[in-house]
Amino acid sequence: GTGKKKFERMLMSAEEKFPGKVRAVVKFNAALAHHIMAGADVLAVTSRFEPCGLIQLQGMRYGTPCACASTGGLVDTIIEGKTGFHMGRLSVDCNVVEPADVKKVATTLQRAIKVVGTPVYEEMVRNCMIQDLSWKGPAKNWENVLLSLGVAGGEPGVEG
Repeated sequence: GTGKKKFERMLMSAEEKFPGKVRAVVKFNAALAHHIMAGADVLAVTSRFEPCGLIQLQGMRYGTPCACASTGGLVDTIIEGKTGFHMGRLSVDCNVVEPADVKKVATTLQRAIKVVGTPVYEEMVRNCMIQDLSWKGPAKNWENVLLSLGVAGGEPGVEG
């Protein structure tokens, strides 16, 4: 989606400065987002807060390892060295760019770039693509919890 106008202007300026090499799209475009994820070597997710995280799940579906902040659902879904890279938690203050955060992002992206094109990277791509990202496992686990609590049955017409 769109972000802060200051950064949008910076991106558009970069496109003007580097024609044919930089493209700035400052509105959300779902189809374009999927094309970018599918064609990227690494997906950078620098979320300060991420309750679940769908972007990394979409990227993994395309076989794109993720370089991500260690927060929320990103911690649960990205496995260091197997399906991506963790950069640690970032500052939650959206109005300040902490130098330590910049270093975390840069260091993690450098680590990721070093493995692109190697057998380790190819294994990471495979690991991303074979992940079962469906609700089958979590739904079954939840059903088992409910059954262990003595809750039986279900809604008529709902299959388990």
